[in-house]
Amino acid sequence: MVSIFECERRKDFAKSFADFFEDLRTKITTSSGVNYTVFEYLNRGVRYWPHRCGATGIDNYLKQIGVDITAPHNDKDLLVIFELLINLLYWAVQQDYIDDKNCDFSLSFAKNDVENESNRLIKNAKYILEQCCNMKIREEQDDEFPKYYITKRNVSIDEAAISVPRLADVLLGYYDVRNADNVDAKKAALTAIYAYMEPHRKEYKGLSCGAISEEFFASINTFGIRHNTESQKKMSAKKMVGLCDKLFAMAVYILQTPDVNKSKDALKELRDK
Repeated sequence: MVSIFECERRKDFAKSFADFFEDLRTKITTSSGVNYTVFEYLNRGVRYWPHRCGATGIDNYLKQIGVDITAPHNDKDLLVIFELLINLLYWAVQQDYIDDKNCDFSLSFAKNDVENESNRLIKNAKYILEQCCNMKIREEQDDEFPKYYITKRNVSIDEAAISVPRLADVLLGYYDVRNADNVDAKKAALTAIYAYMEPHRKEYKGLSCGAISEEFFASINTFGIRHNTESQKKMSAKKMVGLCDKLFAMAVYILQTPDVNKSKDALKELRDK
C-alpha cells in the first residue's frame, strides 16, 4: 500500500529539491562588498539558531540526527534536510535575534538583501511542498523562537485541532515528516490523545462514534501503546506504524463527532424554521 507520504504527488520532489538547493547559491552582499551565498550564510547562522543542539554547521546538525547531506538515502532524508533549511531561512529573516548575539558575520550583511532572499526562498519551499508532496510548513511556538516542521496536509486533522485546542500540537504534529516511521513518537501522541479522551468515554459511547470509540480504547490498551507488559500483543515495528496510523485516524473522527453533531442540530433547526 502506498504510504501517506507518497500520495498526491504532482511534481518530482527530488528534482524540485535539487533546484531549490541550487537556488541557495544565490549571492547576498556584505557591507564590505564581499559576496556570500545564501547557503554559506545559513551554514554560519546554525550556531546562533536556538534549536541547534550544539551544532556548528548544517552538516554537523544533520549528522547528529543520522542524515548525510552529501548522500541522502530517500525522500524522507531530503525532507529532513529541507525542514532544516526552512528553519534557518525563517531564522535569517529574524535578523534582530541574530544581532542580539553580537554576530559580526550577520551584522556585516545588508539586512534587506538577506530578508528578501530568505522570504523568496520560503515561498518557493511552500510551493514545492504543496505541489510535490501535499505537505505544508507547520509552526510550533517556543519560548525562544518558533520551530518549523514539514507535515502532511489534512483538513480533518486541522478541524480536530480546532475542536480540541489542548491537543492541537499533538494532532498537527502526528504526520510531521520526522515521525513517518517513528513508533515511539506515534505511541506518545496516541497516549496523549487517550489521556484527553478517556474522561469523555461515556459521552463518546452515546454518540454515533460510540462503537469506534470503544474499539479505540480497547486497542490502545491491548497493543502495547500505553503499557509495555508481557500481556500486551506484540507485532513488528512496520505493523505497529500501520496500527498507530489507523488508531490516529479513528481518534480524529471521534474528536470531531461532538462538533459535527452540533452542526447537524444547528442545520436541522434552520430547516425547521
